[in-house]
Amino acid sequence: MAGSGIYLPERIVSNEEIAEALGLDPDYIFKSAGIRRRRWASSTETTSSLAVAALGRALKDARLAPADVDYLLFGTMTPDRFIPGTAAAVQRKNGLRDIPCLDIRATCCNALYGLQIARALIATKVACNVAICLAEIQSPWLEMSPESGKISMLFGDGASALIVSAARGEASLEILDILLATDGNYMDDLGIRSPGTEFGRPGKAADSLPRMVGQSVILQASRKVVTACEAILQRNHIAVEEVRWVVPHEGNSNLLARVMRNLSVSAEKTTAISVMEDLGNTSSASMGIAIDKLRRAHETKSGDYVLLPAFGAGFTWGAGLCRVS
Repeated sequence: MAGSGIYLPERIVSNEEIAEALGLDPDYIFKSAGIRRRRWASSTETTSSLAVAALGRALKDARLAPADVDYLLFGTMTPDRFIPGTAAAVQRKNGLRDIPCLDIRATCCNALYGLQIARALIATKVACNVAICLAEIQSPWLEMSPESGKISMLFGDGASALIVSAARGEASLEILDILLATDGNYMDDLGIRSPGTEFGRPGKAADSLPRMVGQSVILQASRKVVTACEAILQRNHIAVEEVRWVVPHEGNSNLLARVMRNLSVSAEKTTAISVMEDLGNTSSASMGIAIDKLRRAHETKSGDYVLLPAFGAGFTWGAGLCRVS
């Protein structure tokens, strides 16, 4: 990863602003999810426009021009249109060449899928520079009511972009390994049913809203993410004590704390990068935003190991392992 960039909408939405509509206390939101505020996009912004801004910053960070990009990957749950994929809009708006553009729909694991695909494209010499855009505008689909309060309190809007390059740059993150898995038995425990062929067009009103079985998500995520982290470290012969940074997809701060605890991570040796308090759960964009925060803090050292855990709808989950160059 030779470059990164983010874009956040200007509007800041505090817990206090939405608590009454959701039938929740502002302090409850923070204590249960670790969120104090989030960003919401304006009515004139689209998922692609957020991604375009983030990609421009990532290209500048990597010292590349749009013409240098050989392949574009786009991860989102909130596309501009049903068809075509949003990657096509980003390609046009960023002035990229007539390159392959692929949308990924692995929800909160989109960053890991993008990194795995980008790594394979470069290893097989299909591409030299792969751009990964990760963006969400979730706020228009949130039902602001007590019935949906514990779901709607979580989500924010934002975008991140990563440049994966064959060339090794100073302070870049070398992608050592990516591990991913899916268990479709939990398809209905997290996600949105409609539109689609199974539940019709547009289907029942409730099918168009986010669904989450909180207990199932927390239980499965805390188990499966830890298992993935342990497996990727074991197959790369790295002890958990050697991990300097944990950069997760952040769905819930309590879940992250449980994962860190179950991994027996030492707070003295390992630092978790969190953006939850100020941005909420930005889903696909979350891990990329946290990676950008890590890179721009200028606190990493050559040889530091970075662990990237994620869990999303499907259920799909996994972990990435990187090393600071």
